[in-house]
Amino acid sequence: MKSTFHINTSLIVLCFTIVVFVISSCNEKPRHIGATIQPNRDLLSVSFTDSAYIVAYSLPEDSIRTDATTEMLAGSITDPIFGSSVAGFYSQFRLSTSGHSFGTNPVADSLVLQLAYKDAYGDTLSTQTVRVYELLEDIFVDSAYYSKSFKQTSTTDLANFSFAPRPKSTIVNALDTLHPFSPRIRIRLSDLSAELMDKLMHASATDIDSNNHFQEYFKGLYIVADRIASGGAISYFNIGSTESYLRLYYKNDEADSLSYTFYVTSYDEHYNVFNQFNYQNAEPALVNQVVNGDTMLGTSNLYMQAMSGIKTKIRFPKIAEYQEFVGKNIVINEAKLFLSGIEKPSTYGAPAQLILVKDDGDGTFTVLQDQLEGAVYFGGNYKSSVNEYQFRLTRYIQDLLINGKGNDDYGLLLFIPGASGKADRWKFNGTNPQSDTLKPLRLEVVYSIMN
Repeated sequence: MKSTFHINTSLIVLCFTIVVFVISSCNEKPRHIGATIQPNRDLLSVSFTDSAYIVAYSLPEDSIRTDATTEMLAGSITDPIFGSSVAGFYSQFRLSTSGHSFGTNPVADSLVLQLAYKDAYGDTLSTQTVRVYELLEDIFVDSAYYSKSFKQTSTTDLANFSFAPRPKSTIVNALDTLHPFSPRIRIRLSDLSAELMDKLMHASATDIDSNNHFQEYFKGLYIVADRIASGGAISYFNIGSTESYLRLYYKNDEADSLSYTFYVTSYDEHYNVFNQFNYQNAEPALVNQVVNGDTMLGTSNLYMQAMSGIKTKIRFPKIAEYQEFVGKNIVINEAKLFLSGIEKPSTYGAPAQLILVKDDGDGTFTVLQDQLEGAVYFGGNYKSSVNEYQFRLTRYIQDLLINGKGNDDYGLLLFIPGASGKADRWKFNGTNPQSDTLKPLRLEVVYSIMN
């Protein structure tokens, strides 16, 4: 990664000049607090600046844990900014009853995977194709699994299911119009191959006498979408719903229309996996910044992407030098960080919320003191009217002002919360966008100078 900071004598002189200029000329004549009741030496001069030096750049997210979410993601998106992304998931299934008997001379008819929608992100008019494979490797509910933890599966494709996501459409039940079905998809897993259907049909009594034995016999499924050429969406499925299941239809000597259902519960492992293909068909500016590590490109554009995609690093390396340059004590009355979008999102909407944390420099992070004041104070929600996010960082900036010089400060990290179960992405302005009409990433500070 290219170095962003290099301090020498000339730079310090330049910074001193800039800071003095900002304090003396960026504001209207400062107001004086208590001018009529305090001695002249105790006057407080209130000032404003939005010219704080900021270093910001986007970088790839690490593999994130994805087994702690109920939303299972499957789908594909290809857009001109972020390129291609594909989501899939692994899931175990459990017996609905232990020790089930398929009766005398059972014959399998069909095997259907049903998935209940939770939501979808992207172009839901685009048709895409989902594949389903049998999982051949054990997964365990008491283990941790991450977004790049790919497992061995059968090469037999059980489905070639094409659909356009319809997460908001209800399905009318002809037998009960007062209680329509909630949105779901039904994928037949026996049309291309009867392999898995026959395996379940001919499980031994021992294989289905308990869930432990059953999950050793049948380890689960891998559901994943084909990479789409353009457009596309990621569907969110509620895998724990009673309307999500694997159902085997069969007959035997006693009856013609029988079925047995396998469910997924919180006692069964399931987790998401994501692939961005190293952003090989994303816009060049993103590739150079995120993949090739050219951090200077953060002056123009910055990026955020869920699904273990992209996060952004933000630093204020010269805040601690302000008091030294001014030669007097400074108190931060308010500090707000503004992140402005380049254009208002349409098909691929902005995340409802972003989260900002303190980077500890060792792969961990700490919640900011400002966040402990509450969500209304701290901010982070998307403001659609201005295509912007705002964070109040008064305590953090005051601490940098007092303790930052000479101490290790690794800056802040900007995330999309719940990124293990979301597909959101967002492009926003850097610290010095190329067009003067664009609002830069900026820190607006109201501060008092102790005279």
